[in-house]
Parts: sequence; C-alpha cells; structure tokens
Amino acid sequence: MRSLRAFLLGATAVGAVAYALLATLALSAQRGGRTLDLGFGPLRLVAVAEEGTAVVTTFGPGLVALAVVGGLANLVAASILRHRSGGGPDRVD
Repeated sequence: MRSLRAFLLGATAVGAVAYALLATLALSAQRGGRTLDLGFGPLRLVAVAEEGTAVVTTFGPGLVALAVVGGLANLVAASILRHRSGGGPDRVD
C-alpha cells in the first residue's frame, strides 16, 4: 500500500506541475502569436498551432508519460528511504 501511495503522490505532483508549466508556455506562445511544438521523441507534450484564423493548443500523451516517470522516481526514492530507515514492507506502524 505504501508503494502505491508513493507512486500516486509522485505522479500527481509531477503531473500537476508539468501541466501548469506547459499551460503557461502555451499561453505565452499564443499571446506572442507564435507556434510551439514541444516533446521528446514521439511523445508530444504540448503543441500550439495556427489553423486558419484560430490558434489550437493540444496537450499530448507525453504529459501522462512525464507524470508516470515522476511517480516511478518517487516510488524509488520512497523505497530507498524506507530501506535506510530499517522499515521493511511488512512492518506495522
């Protein structure tokens, strides 16, 4: 249960911060009248494009992948801290 909690808290925190940062970047690009295409490899984080007279903002699956990586990083950090403190997975608090 601790592992699931650590993963979910890390994924939620990283996802929220990444979404806020990407929304700010997208808004800045829209205000400046520019396009933006941000991602790594085939995973797109955010794209701001002009289609005719409209400006379209798309959040891609890279945002979810980034949240999962953050959750995994938090899970690893929590397990390292638990191991160092001497608490095993079956220890009752």
